[in-house]
Amino acid sequence: MTRAPGKTARLNRLFNPKDGRAVCVAADHGWMSDVTPNVMELRRILELVVRGGADGILISFGTAVRHGHLLRGKDSPAMLIRADWMNMPRLGASNVSNVLPVVNFKKMATSRARDALHMGASAITIYYFIGYGDEFEALNIEQAADFAKECRKVGLPLIIEPMAVGGMVTGVNIAEILIASGRIAAEIGADALKIPYTGDVKTFKELVDQAGVPVLVLGGAKSDVPRDALELVDEALRAGASGTVFGRNVTKAKDPQKMVADICALVHGGKTIAEILGEHRAVGQRLKPVPAQCIGCQLCEVACVRAHTPGYGQTRARLRVETPSLGEELKPHRPVVCTLCGQCADACATGALTIAPEARLVLQRSLCSQCGACVDACPFHLIFVEDGYPVVCDLCDGDPECVKWCKRGAIVLTEWKRRVRHVHAE
Repeated sequence: MTRAPGKTARLNRLFNPKDGRAVCVAADHGWMSDVTPNVMELRRILELVVRGGADGILISFGTAVRHGHLLRGKDSPAMLIRADWMNMPRLGASNVSNVLPVVNFKKMATSRARDALHMGASAITIYYFIGYGDEFEALNIEQAADFAKECRKVGLPLIIEPMAVGGMVTGVNIAEILIASGRIAAEIGADALKIPYTGDVKTFKELVDQAGVPVLVLGGAKSDVPRDALELVDEALRAGASGTVFGRNVTKAKDPQKMVADICALVHGGKTIAEILGEHRAVGQRLKPVPAQCIGCQLCEVACVRAHTPGYGQTRARLRVETPSLGEELKPHRPVVCTLCGQCADACATGALTIAPEARLVLQRSLCSQCGACVDACPFHLIFVEDGYPVVCDLCDGDPECVKWCKRGAIVLTEWKRRVRHVHAE
Protein backbone atom coordinates (compact mmCIF):
# COMPACT_ATOMS: atom_id res chain seq x y z
CA MET A 1 0.00 0.00 0.00
CA THR A 2 1.31 3.45 -0.88
CA ARG A 3 1.65 5.66 2.15
CA ALA A 4 0.62 9.33 2.03
CA PRO A 5 3.57 11.72 1.55
CA GLY A 6 2.82 13.45 4.86
CA LYS A 7 3.01 10.19 6.78
CA THR A 8 6.19 9.16 4.99
CA ALA A 9 7.88 12.47 5.78
CA ARG A 10 6.96 12.27 9.47
CA LEU A 11 7.98 8.62 9.80
CA ASN A 12 11.33 9.53 8.25
CA ARG A 13 11.77 12.06 11.03
CA LEU A 14 11.18 9.32 13.59
CA PHE A 15 13.04 6.39 12.03
CA ASN A 16 16.69 6.96 11.14
CA PRO A 17 16.82 6.77 7.32
CA LYS A 18 20.23 5.08 7.46
CA ASP A 19 19.03 1.95 9.25
CA GLY A 20 15.25 2.31 9.51
CA ARG A 21 15.41 2.15 13.30
CA ALA A 22 14.32 4.42 16.12
CA VAL A 23 15.10 4.88 19.80
CA CYS A 24 12.11 6.47 21.51
CA VAL A 25 11.47 7.35 25.13
CA ALA A 26 8.03 7.18 26.72
CA ALA A 27 7.50 10.07 29.13
CA ASP A 28 3.73 10.00 29.31
CA HIS A 29 3.25 8.28 32.68
CA GLY A 30 2.40 11.24 34.88
CA TRP A 31 -1.25 11.67 34.07
CA MET A 32 -2.09 7.97 34.29
CA SER A 33 -0.11 6.81 37.32
CA ASP A 34 1.23 8.04 40.63
CA VAL A 35 3.33 11.16 40.60
CA THR A 36 6.85 9.82 40.99
CA PRO A 37 10.19 11.71 40.93
CA ASN A 38 10.66 11.01 37.25
CA VAL A 39 7.35 12.76 36.62
CA MET A 40 8.09 15.71 38.89
CA GLU A 41 11.48 16.24 37.24
CA LEU A 42 10.20 15.75 33.72
CA ARG A 43 11.73 18.86 32.16
CA ARG A 44 15.22 17.98 33.44
CA ILE A 45 14.80 14.39 32.28
CA LEU A 46 13.56 15.45 28.85
CA GLU A 47 16.63 17.65 28.42
CA LEU A 48 18.86 14.68 29.28
CA VAL A 49 16.98 12.39 26.92
CA VAL A 50 17.42 14.91 24.10
CA ARG A 51 21.16 15.11 24.81
CA GLY A 52 21.32 11.31 24.88
CA GLY A 53 20.32 11.23 21.22
CA ALA A 54 16.78 9.83 21.27
CA ASP A 55 14.96 9.75 17.94
CA GLY A 56 11.54 10.36 19.48
CA ILE A 57 9.86 11.19 22.78
CA LEU A 58 6.31 10.21 23.69
CA ILE A 59 4.55 12.82 25.83
CA SER A 60 1.05 13.86 26.78
CA PHE A 61 -0.67 16.76 25.07
CA GLY A 62 -0.25 18.94 28.16
CA THR A 63 3.48 18.21 28.29
CA ALA A 64 3.68 19.13 24.61
CA VAL A 65 2.16 22.52 25.48
CA ARG A 66 4.63 23.14 28.36
CA HIS A 67 7.82 21.50 27.10
CA GLY A 68 7.27 21.06 23.36
CA HIS A 69 9.89 23.71 22.61
CA LEU A 70 12.55 21.17 23.68
CA LEU A 71 11.65 19.11 20.61
CA ARG A 72 11.59 21.80 17.95
CA GLY A 73 15.22 22.05 16.94
CA LYS A 74 16.47 20.82 13.58
CA ASP A 75 18.15 17.78 15.12
CA SER A 76 15.80 17.31 18.07
CA PRO A 77 13.81 14.11 18.63
CA ALA A 78 10.46 13.66 16.95
CA MET A 79 7.46 14.47 19.13
CA LEU A 80 4.98 11.64 19.70
CA ILE A 81 1.75 12.47 21.51
CA ARG A 82 -0.30 10.05 23.57
CA ALA A 83 -3.82 10.62 22.28
CA ASP A 84 -5.80 8.50 24.73
CA TRP A 85 -6.08 7.82 28.45
CA MET A 86 -6.82 4.75 30.59
CA ASN A 87 -7.23 4.28 34.33
CA MET A 88 -5.37 0.99 34.83
CA PRO A 89 -2.19 2.27 36.59
CA ARG A 90 -4.19 4.79 38.63
CA LEU A 91 -6.16 1.94 40.17
CA GLY A 92 -2.97 0.59 41.63
CA ALA A 93 -2.04 -2.25 39.33
CA SER A 94 0.85 -2.86 37.01
CA ASN A 95 0.26 -1.75 33.47
CA VAL A 96 1.56 -5.04 32.09
CA SER A 97 -0.22 -7.62 34.23
CA ASN A 98 -3.50 -6.06 35.22
CA VAL A 99 -6.68 -8.08 35.47
CA LEU A 100 -9.16 -5.39 36.49
CA PRO A 101 -12.78 -6.32 35.89
CA VAL A 102 -13.89 -4.72 32.67
CA VAL A 103 -16.62 -2.77 34.53
CA ASN A 104 -13.87 -0.81 36.33
CA PHE A 105 -11.82 -0.21 33.24
CA LYS A 106 -12.00 3.17 31.49
CA LYS A 107 -10.37 4.30 28.28
CA MET A 108 -11.07 7.35 26.16
CA ALA A 109 -9.60 9.67 23.55
CA THR A 110 -7.99 12.83 24.92
CA SER A 111 -6.77 14.53 21.77
CA ARG A 112 -7.23 14.15 18.06
CA ALA A 113 -4.82 13.79 15.18
CA ARG A 114 -5.34 17.41 14.13
CA ASP A 115 -4.51 18.62 17.65
CA ALA A 116 -1.26 16.64 17.61
CA LEU A 117 -0.41 17.87 14.13
CA HIS A 118 -0.97 21.44 15.31
CA MET A 119 1.57 20.87 18.10
CA GLY A 120 4.16 19.63 15.60
CA ALA A 121 3.86 15.93 16.41
CA SER A 122 5.35 13.31 14.09
CA ALA A 123 2.88 10.63 15.23
CA ILE A 124 0.26 9.80 17.84
CA THR A 125 0.16 6.71 20.01
CA ILE A 126 -2.97 4.93 21.25
CA TYR A 127 -3.74 1.81 23.26
CA TYR A 128 -5.46 -1.30 21.97
CA PHE A 129 -6.50 -3.70 24.75
CA ILE A 130 -7.00 -7.35 24.05
CA GLY A 131 -7.93 -10.07 26.54
CA TYR A 132 -11.14 -8.79 28.12
CA GLY A 133 -13.58 -10.46 25.75
CA ASP A 134 -15.22 -9.63 22.47
CA GLU A 135 -17.40 -6.70 23.55
CA PHE A 136 -14.59 -4.66 25.10
CA GLU A 137 -12.20 -5.56 22.33
CA ALA A 138 -14.75 -4.44 19.74
CA LEU A 139 -14.92 -1.06 21.47
CA ASN A 140 -11.11 -0.82 21.35
CA ILE A 141 -11.04 -1.70 17.68
CA GLU A 142 -13.73 0.85 16.87
CA GLN A 143 -11.80 3.60 18.65
CA ALA A 144 -8.54 2.58 16.97
CA ALA A 145 -10.23 2.55 13.58
CA ASP A 146 -11.52 6.09 14.19
CA PHE A 147 -8.00 7.27 14.99
CA ALA A 148 -6.64 5.48 11.92
CA LYS A 149 -9.22 7.16 9.69
CA GLU A 150 -8.42 10.60 11.10
CA CYS A 151 -4.68 10.03 10.75
CA ARG A 152 -5.10 9.07 7.10
CA LYS A 153 -6.99 12.31 6.47
CA VAL A 154 -4.27 14.56 7.88
CA GLY A 155 -1.23 12.46 6.98
CA LEU A 156 -0.15 11.74 10.55
CA PRO A 157 1.39 8.33 11.42
CA LEU A 158 -0.49 6.20 13.92
CA ILE A 159 1.40 4.03 16.42
CA ILE A 160 -0.81 1.44 18.15
CA GLU A 161 0.22 -0.08 21.47
CA PRO A 162 -1.43 -3.49 21.96
CA MET A 163 -1.84 -4.42 25.63
CA ALA A 164 -2.57 -8.05 26.49
CA VAL A 165 -4.49 -7.83 29.76
CA GLY A 166 -7.75 -9.08 31.21
CA GLY A 167 -9.25 -12.38 32.18
CA MET A 168 -8.39 -14.19 28.96
CA VAL A 169 -4.64 -13.60 29.31
CA THR A 170 -2.38 -16.00 31.20
CA GLY A 171 1.34 -16.52 31.44
CA VAL A 172 0.96 -19.43 29.04
CA ASN A 173 -0.89 -17.67 26.20
CA ILE A 174 0.36 -14.08 26.46
CA ALA A 175 2.91 -14.48 23.65
CA GLU A 176 0.23 -15.91 21.37
CA ILE A 177 -2.13 -13.04 22.20
CA LEU A 178 0.55 -10.40 21.62
CA ILE A 179 1.33 -11.90 18.21
CA ALA A 180 -2.33 -11.79 17.26
CA SER A 181 -2.82 -8.26 18.61
CA GLY A 182 0.14 -6.96 16.64
CA ARG A 183 -1.27 -8.32 13.42
CA ILE A 184 -4.75 -6.96 14.20
CA ALA A 185 -3.35 -3.51 15.01
CA ALA A 186 -1.55 -3.42 11.68
CA GLU A 187 -4.74 -4.49 9.91
CA ILE A 188 -6.63 -1.64 11.60
CA GLY A 189 -4.20 0.83 10.11
CA ALA A 190 -1.21 1.19 12.43
CA ASP A 191 1.89 2.59 10.77
CA ALA A 192 4.04 1.14 13.55
CA LEU A 193 3.60 -0.84 16.78
CA LYS A 194 4.69 -0.14 20.34
CA ILE A 195 4.41 -3.53 21.99
CA PRO A 196 5.76 -5.57 24.94
CA TYR A 197 8.41 -8.23 24.43
CA THR A 198 6.95 -11.70 24.20
CA GLY A 199 9.71 -13.22 26.33
CA ASP A 200 11.87 -14.92 23.73
CA VAL A 201 13.37 -14.25 20.30
CA LYS A 202 11.39 -16.94 18.50
CA THR A 203 7.90 -15.70 19.39
CA PHE A 204 8.85 -12.03 19.02
CA LYS A 205 10.19 -12.74 15.52
CA GLU A 206 6.85 -14.34 14.72
CA LEU A 207 5.15 -11.16 15.96
CA VAL A 208 7.41 -8.94 13.83
CA ASP A 209 6.94 -11.08 10.74
CA GLN A 210 3.16 -11.14 11.04
CA ALA A 211 2.82 -7.42 11.81
CA GLY A 212 4.41 -6.23 8.59
CA VAL A 213 4.98 -2.71 9.99
CA PRO A 214 7.89 -1.39 12.08
CA VAL A 215 7.81 -2.83 15.60
CA LEU A 216 9.14 -0.86 18.57
CA VAL A 217 9.59 -2.92 21.71
CA LEU A 218 8.61 -1.28 24.99
CA GLY A 219 10.55 -1.67 28.20
CA GLY A 220 7.81 -2.38 30.76
CA ALA A 221 8.68 -2.21 34.45
CA LYS A 222 12.07 -0.82 35.37
CA SER A 223 14.79 -3.48 35.22
CA ASP A 224 16.85 -4.14 38.33
CA VAL A 225 20.09 -3.67 36.42
CA PRO A 226 20.75 -1.77 33.15
CA ARG A 227 22.17 -4.89 31.51
CA ASP A 228 18.76 -6.60 31.72
CA ALA A 229 17.14 -3.72 29.84
CA LEU A 230 19.87 -3.77 27.19
CA GLU A 231 19.52 -7.53 26.77
CA LEU A 232 15.81 -7.09 26.10
CA VAL A 233 16.70 -4.59 23.37
CA ASP A 234 19.33 -6.91 21.94
CA GLU A 235 16.92 -9.84 21.75
CA ALA A 236 14.18 -7.72 20.18
CA LEU A 237 16.59 -6.46 17.51
CA ARG A 238 17.67 -10.00 16.73
CA ALA A 239 14.00 -10.83 16.23
CA GLY A 240 13.68 -8.02 13.69
CA ALA A 241 12.39 -5.12 15.81
CA SER A 242 12.89 -1.61 14.44
CA GLY A 243 13.79 -0.09 17.78
CA THR A 244 12.50 0.75 21.22
CA VAL A 245 10.06 2.87 23.20
CA PHE A 246 11.50 2.63 26.71
CA GLY A 247 9.93 4.60 29.55
CA ARG A 248 10.84 3.94 33.17
CA ASN A 249 14.08 2.18 32.25
CA VAL A 250 15.19 5.60 30.99
CA THR A 251 13.26 8.18 33.00
CA LYS A 252 14.04 6.39 36.30
CA ALA A 253 17.64 5.56 35.40
CA LYS A 254 20.42 7.08 37.49
CA ASP A 255 21.68 8.74 34.31
CA PRO A 256 18.90 9.02 31.68
CA GLN A 257 21.27 10.57 29.15
CA LYS A 258 23.70 7.64 29.37
CA MET A 259 20.88 5.10 29.25
CA VAL A 260 19.56 6.61 26.03
CA ALA A 261 23.07 6.79 24.59
CA ASP A 262 23.66 3.12 25.48
CA ILE A 263 20.43 2.06 23.79
CA CYS A 264 21.34 4.15 20.73
CA ALA A 265 24.74 2.45 20.59
CA LEU A 266 22.97 -0.90 20.52
CA VAL A 267 20.20 0.05 18.08
CA HIS A 268 22.08 2.35 15.70
CA GLY A 269 25.74 1.81 16.48
CA GLY A 270 25.87 -1.94 16.06
CA LYS A 271 27.77 -2.32 19.30
CA THR A 272 27.49 -5.29 21.62
CA ILE A 273 26.34 -4.98 25.21
CA ALA A 274 29.83 -5.93 26.38
CA GLU A 275 31.32 -3.12 24.32
CA ILE A 276 28.77 -0.62 25.61
CA LEU A 277 29.34 -1.57 29.24
CA GLY A 278 33.07 -1.88 28.80
CA GLU A 279 33.14 -5.53 29.75
CA HIS A 280 35.55 -8.23 28.82
CA ARG A 281 33.94 -11.09 27.01
CA ALA A 282 34.22 -14.41 28.77
CA VAL A 283 33.04 -17.88 28.01
CA GLY A 284 30.28 -19.00 30.31
CA GLN A 285 26.58 -19.38 30.85
CA ARG A 286 24.07 -17.92 33.24
CA LEU A 287 20.44 -18.51 34.11
CA LYS A 288 17.73 -16.59 32.35
CA PRO A 289 14.01 -16.68 33.26
CA VAL A 290 11.33 -16.89 30.57
CA PRO A 291 8.16 -15.87 32.49
CA ALA A 292 5.85 -16.51 29.55
CA GLN A 293 6.63 -20.23 29.83
CA CYS A 294 6.25 -20.56 33.61
CA ILE A 295 3.14 -22.25 35.02
CA GLY A 296 4.18 -21.90 38.66
CA CYS A 297 4.74 -25.59 39.40
CA GLN A 298 7.82 -24.73 41.54
CA LEU A 299 9.64 -27.91 40.58
CA CYS A 300 12.70 -25.74 40.02
CA GLU A 301 12.70 -24.76 43.70
CA VAL A 302 12.44 -28.39 44.80
CA ALA A 303 15.21 -29.38 42.39
CA CYS A 304 17.43 -26.60 43.71
CA VAL A 305 17.04 -27.70 47.32
CA ARG A 306 17.59 -31.36 46.51
CA ALA A 307 20.78 -30.52 44.61
CA HIS A 308 22.29 -28.87 47.67
CA THR A 309 20.70 -30.40 50.76
CA PRO A 310 18.94 -33.66 51.63
CA GLY A 311 15.15 -33.90 51.45
CA TYR A 312 12.38 -31.92 49.77
CA GLY A 313 11.00 -28.43 50.25
CA GLN A 314 11.52 -25.00 48.76
CA THR A 315 12.47 -22.77 51.66
CA ARG A 316 16.21 -23.12 51.05
CA ALA A 317 16.13 -22.76 47.30
CA ARG A 318 18.55 -20.38 45.58
CA LEU A 319 15.78 -19.21 43.29
CA ARG A 320 12.05 -18.67 43.61
CA VAL A 321 8.89 -18.51 41.57
CA GLU A 322 6.74 -15.47 42.25
CA THR A 323 3.09 -16.41 42.08
CA PRO A 324 0.15 -14.07 41.58
CA SER A 325 -1.32 -12.64 44.76
CA LEU A 326 -4.98 -12.77 45.75
CA GLY A 327 -7.03 -10.91 43.17
CA GLU A 328 -4.32 -11.25 40.53
CA GLU A 329 -4.72 -14.96 39.85
CA LEU A 330 -4.15 -14.55 36.13
CA LYS A 331 -0.97 -12.54 36.47
CA PRO A 332 1.91 -14.50 34.91
CA HIS A 333 4.21 -16.49 37.18
CA ARG A 334 7.75 -15.17 37.31
CA PRO A 335 10.89 -17.23 37.98
CA VAL A 336 13.47 -15.13 39.82
CA VAL A 337 16.98 -16.48 39.35
CA CYS A 338 20.57 -15.39 39.83
CA THR A 339 21.70 -13.69 36.62
CA LEU A 340 25.31 -13.23 37.73
CA CYS A 341 24.82 -9.48 37.71
CA GLY A 342 27.75 -9.29 40.13
CA GLN A 343 26.31 -6.70 42.51
CA CYS A 344 26.77 -9.04 45.50
CA ALA A 345 30.42 -9.59 44.61
CA ASP A 346 30.92 -5.85 44.10
CA ALA A 347 29.50 -5.21 47.58
CA CYS A 348 31.82 -7.70 49.27
CA ALA A 349 34.57 -5.63 50.89
CA THR A 350 36.77 -8.61 51.81
CA GLY A 351 36.72 -10.35 48.44
CA ALA A 352 35.11 -13.43 49.94
CA LEU A 353 32.39 -13.53 47.28
CA THR A 354 33.57 -13.60 43.68
CA ILE A 355 32.46 -14.76 40.25
CA ALA A 356 34.71 -17.58 39.12
CA PRO A 357 35.98 -17.64 35.52
CA GLU A 358 33.73 -20.61 34.78
CA ALA A 359 30.67 -18.42 35.56
CA ARG A 360 29.42 -19.14 39.07
CA LEU A 361 29.48 -17.43 42.43
CA VAL A 362 32.10 -18.69 44.86
CA LEU A 363 32.23 -17.93 48.59
CA GLN A 364 35.47 -18.28 50.55
CA ARG A 365 34.28 -18.61 54.11
CA SER A 366 37.72 -17.85 55.51
CA LEU A 367 37.48 -14.34 54.05
CA CYS A 368 33.83 -13.70 54.86
CA SER A 369 33.20 -11.15 57.62
CA GLN A 370 29.50 -12.08 57.80
CA CYS A 371 28.60 -8.41 57.28
CA GLY A 372 25.56 -9.17 55.12
CA ALA A 373 26.45 -6.59 52.46
CA CYS A 374 25.97 -9.16 49.71
CA VAL A 375 22.48 -9.97 50.99
CA ASP A 376 21.52 -6.29 50.87
CA ALA A 377 23.11 -5.78 47.45
CA CYS A 378 21.30 -8.61 45.63
CA PRO A 379 18.64 -6.84 43.51
CA PHE A 380 16.58 -10.03 43.35
CA HIS A 381 16.68 -10.84 47.10
CA LEU A 382 17.91 -14.35 46.42
CA ILE A 383 20.80 -14.57 48.88
CA PHE A 384 19.93 -15.90 52.32
CA VAL A 385 22.03 -16.50 55.42
CA GLU A 386 22.71 -19.89 56.96
CA ASP A 387 24.93 -20.31 60.03
CA GLY A 388 25.99 -16.71 59.60
CA TYR A 389 27.26 -17.13 56.03
CA PRO A 390 25.53 -16.16 52.78
CA VAL A 391 24.11 -18.92 50.59
CA VAL A 392 24.29 -18.11 46.90
CA CYS A 393 23.43 -19.78 43.61
CA ASP A 394 26.43 -21.79 42.38
CA LEU A 395 24.73 -22.90 39.13
CA CYS A 396 25.18 -26.47 40.36
CA ASP A 397 28.78 -26.31 39.12
CA GLY A 398 27.67 -25.51 35.59
CA ASP A 399 24.82 -28.01 35.25
CA PRO A 400 21.88 -26.32 37.01
CA GLU A 401 19.15 -28.65 38.22
CA CYS A 402 16.43 -26.01 37.83
CA VAL A 403 17.04 -25.92 34.08
CA LYS A 404 17.00 -29.70 33.78
CA TRP A 405 13.78 -30.07 35.78
CA CYS A 406 11.84 -27.32 34.03
CA LYS A 407 10.35 -29.06 31.01
CA ARG A 408 8.59 -25.91 29.81
CA GLY A 409 11.74 -23.88 29.24
CA ALA A 410 10.84 -21.24 31.82
CA ILE A 411 14.48 -21.18 32.98
CA VAL A 412 17.17 -21.46 30.34
CA LEU A 413 20.89 -21.00 30.04
CA THR A 414 22.19 -18.08 28.05
CA GLU A 415 25.59 -16.65 27.29
CA TRP A 416 27.21 -14.85 30.18
CA LYS A 417 29.52 -11.93 29.62
CA ARG A 418 31.81 -11.29 32.51
CA ARG A 419 31.29 -7.91 34.12
CA VAL A 420 34.88 -6.78 34.31
CA ARG A 421 35.60 -3.20 33.37
CA HIS A 422 38.44 -2.27 31.09
CA VAL A 423 41.12 -0.35 32.96
CA HIS A 424 42.78 2.46 31.07
CA ALA A 425 46.13 3.91 32.10
CA GLU A 426 46.01 7.61 32.94
